[in-house]
Amino acid sequence: MVKKIIIGLGVCIGFVITCYIFVYVSVKSQHKKLSQGRLTTELVCDTIPFTYSSSGFILIEAKVNEGEETYPFILDSGASNMVFSTLTDGYHLQNNGFGISIGSAENLFLTRIKEINSLQIGNIEFRELNAEETDFNFNCTENVCGIIGTGLMHHLVWQIDFNNQIIIISKCIDDLQFQDKSIEIPLHENKYSHLLSTDIKLRNNKSTKEVLIDLGSNNIFSFKESAILKDSINLRSKRIKGQISKSLGNNKNNTSDYRYYLLDSLIFSRSLYLVNNIPIGTSSKSLNLLGLGFLKKYKSTISWSDKKLILEPYDSIPDFNWKTTGFSIKYNKELKKAEIGTITENTPAARANVPLNAQVIAVNEILFSDLESYCNSKKMKLVSDTIYLKIKKGDGSVKEYPLIKEPIFNN
Repeated sequence: MVKKIIIGLGVCIGFVITCYIFVYVSVKSQHKKLSQGRLTTELVCDTIPFTYSSSGFILIEAKVNEGEETYPFILDSGASNMVFSTLTDGYHLQNNGFGISIGSAENLFLTRIKEINSLQIGNIEFRELNAEETDFNFNCTENVCGIIGTGLMHHLVWQIDFNNQIIIISKCIDDLQFQDKSIEIPLHENKYSHLLSTDIKLRNNKSTKEVLIDLGSNNIFSFKESAILKDSINLRSKRIKGQISKSLGNNKNNTSDYRYYLLDSLIFSRSLYLVNNIPIGTSSKSLNLLGLGFLKKYKSTISWSDKKLILEPYDSIPDFNWKTTGFSIKYNKELKKAEIGTITENTPAARANVPLNAQVIAVNEILFSDLESYCNSKKMKLVSDTIYLKIKKGDGSVKEYPLIKEPIFNN
């Protein structure tokens, strides 16, 4: 009996090791394919415009396989190159093997790798690229056809001017111009995925934490909550009630406990650049990310070859304490209506007792009648700090809530 158990354990261990080796070899081969690409354009610098999707991601136009039509792609330093089925269905891209991806439930699954003969951004052309094929099931995708990720980005230097909505692309960082008081943040590069990261310290703690530079995250910073609670004490926080959508690439709602914390100080350990009074998002499952919410305060230059993030602040002291009414809106596809998705505690919406999951009729007279109107509303910029939220309650009655924006953390 004991002998049979030992043999059985040996078979199980052998199977696990075999699976591990298979995954390791597959991932290594996958990253090698996705990092390929040949820059065929002779250039010093090129300037391309960008727009924002309704969800806040950077969109740039690109031509595929020498076509005349341009298609919107998300620029994301935290993902590999991807093409969505909306593009592959029309272009019939050739298969180039399979890759392993991680789903929104942290599950592993196989994905096809597609060949892209050419991709042109502005005057820059790449050839012999590869990209993962995946479905993109977010609301309000605005016909986005894919992600320009690390597989292409690591070949060039990207200077993103958020104020003017332009990106200057260069082969060499010396061809770009910088302010005298620019801030250089040293970065590390994962040799397989080409993801870039840097080290930070919370308050005056000796231990450092690694954060990924992620253009696909709309947060200022995201952290695993346990890391914050371990290193810091007596931090002000606010819980977010409801369902939080994860960052780009995941379409499943995250029901784990999610909070904002206010850090009195955060330091980039290798550059000694200090940031004060910075709100960060946390959850029990969150990755450590530096996102668009932080980078938008600076003209931001990302260089893989120099392993640097260069920040040029738009204001002498960047202010990260954004204003909010404390609610967010989601679209329920099954019920075909817009609903209150989240309420942040101790905000105007929470104090007014705005109910979670209530149907949203209008915001400042902008009607929410279907998915199209919901998506169009996300593109509109509300100038006034006063928001008039109209909802339908469970008993069918309609109520309007006048809400005035305030800083997420008051002084």
